[in-house]
Amino acid sequence: MSRWCFQLRLDSGLALFAGQTVDLAWHADGPRPQIDVASTAAGDLRSDAGCDVLLHALRAQSFSVSGQGGEVGVVPTPWSVWVRPGALPLPTELLAAELAIELCLLPAREINDLDAARLALDARRAHLPADVREAMAYWLLGSTHPLGGRPDLKKSWRSDTDEVLVRRSPDWTSRRCPPEPLLAAAQRLLQELTRRRHVAVTLADYDELVVSLGAETAPLPEAFRQAIWWEAAYQLAARGLHREADEATRRYRQACDDLLRRLPGLAEGDIPGFGVSIGQRAYYAGEFRIALDAYRKEWQSGPEQHRSRLQRLIANVLTDLGALTAASRLASEALIDQEVAGDPEAYKTLGRCGEIALRCGDLERAADFYRRSHEAQQALLGAGVTGQTAVYRGHVALLAGKLDEAAAWYVDAHAADAAKDSRLNAYALMGEVALALRHGEHAAAIACLDRLENTDSASVNGDALPRAVVTLGAVAAGAPREKGRLAIDTLLKDNYMAEALTLLPLVHRHVGMASKALNRIADTLRQWDKALLAMPEMVGASGDGDPTPQALLAAIAEVRKRDSWQALGPLRAQIFPTNLIAVAEPAT
Repeated sequence: MSRWCFQLRLDSGLALFAGQTVDLAWHADGPRPQIDVASTAAGDLRSDAGCDVLLHALRAQSFSVSGQGGEVGVVPTPWSVWVRPGALPLPTELLAAELAIELCLLPAREINDLDAARLALDARRAHLPADVREAMAYWLLGSTHPLGGRPDLKKSWRSDTDEVLVRRSPDWTSRRCPPEPLLAAAQRLLQELTRRRHVAVTLADYDELVVSLGAETAPLPEAFRQAIWWEAAYQLAARGLHREADEATRRYRQACDDLLRRLPGLAEGDIPGFGVSIGQRAYYAGEFRIALDAYRKEWQSGPEQHRSRLQRLIANVLTDLGALTAASRLASEALIDQEVAGDPEAYKTLGRCGEIALRCGDLERAADFYRRSHEAQQALLGAGVTGQTAVYRGHVALLAGKLDEAAAWYVDAHAADAAKDSRLNAYALMGEVALALRHGEHAAAIACLDRLENTDSASVNGDALPRAVVTLGAVAAGAPREKGRLAIDTLLKDNYMAEALTLLPLVHRHVGMASKALNRIADTLRQWDKALLAMPEMVGASGDGDPTPQALLAAIAEVRKRDSWQALGPLRAQIFPTNLIAVAEPAT
């Protein structure tokens, strides 16, 4: 509810001052708007005033608005007898102004000038019907205010949007069949997003959803596109389809830009998950400074519902930056909150805790976290569980020296993936080349590389990192060293600096031969160190032994001082996943 100011036109009515008016600054409290589903038709438009056009456009979309409270301030004597007819705002005007704020149709949330609101709505009345449709689509998906009009909607609609769009539940169902076109389209959107969480999706699957939903609800509201492409980027990144995820993110940002143009009261910080989307793509691109900055902004302005998952996402970045103490704290806090709330994505945080423990060398705790994550996925997804966690359980077993157990987990991972994804799992292959090296089976290690190279890159589940580990493992077994150099170049291009650093000894006999690569790594590490320093409230103090950018820079300085790769010895065991092939001997 807002407190509106406006100019009250007064007329003394005295013959001596005939025709003279006085403007008095006055105020009114707007009513609290309640948006309901309306089964009645829009009816006739009262006038072409912006306020009336707004209310009529809402009814045309099968919604109505009512208000509680709100009143014009009492005009005291003598001014009360001088109020000109029609000078006081009508209740419908105040209601329309409040509705315009609720739907982000006014240029700023803090606007309190009723006359300015009237003028703003009058100026865009020709576009208001289309803009109201866009605004209602966004409101249906993003507002926390209740939707009324029917008993089955008062509470259930907001819980449904929270379940699908915030909690991202994979098993949400609803039998609701609303006859209202926009509400029906939103209902189908929730159903289709949920259904695609059970299948191996590609970008084409979401293209198909845009086309089919748009055919039923033309034109497809930008808020629906926004929700579709946010979900697409999230799902595609989880499957390792980073190029497709990048394209989905580009489309998501375009939908956000289009929505911001249609709804002037909306800002990037008001869009739930905007910073999450930007941060995730920056993270996968190795742009950790950008990722942390996006997450920090989301933390400051985003809704509380995102906090636990946001903590996990920040922990992801801090893990890759080597700030393991801070990452462990954030992930642990997020896990406690998620388990209390019954968050269906708690298994992802369990997996993050597992990787942090793995990198810290606490393999027993890592195994327990991954076991719990695997069990949670099986309970939640059933046959839809991918081989990702089985791969990590194999890595933990391998690092613990349990080679037969590791081999069994890699077999399980391939079997789980084969049921739903024909692509080669490069992360499992990374473990297999490490197993071959530990068994001294050089031909088997090289065969892993042959298998990778004979598979179309578009059909490989993974990015440059697992490919590089497989390649460097094969190089250690006797494959051409030039392949290793090319793999490290790709790692540097994709910002895998810590990993590239620990792999350099496998292709360069002498430190001086890697001078250019070391310079590039050091430059990037300095940028990452600044990114960590910019978030003291999140990072805190680094733990002893954390492989932070500062620790890596110190190691590079020591390597150059001693002109020997031996100074990297302790780090080779800490940097994951290159530590899987840490048994490989440096180039000679």
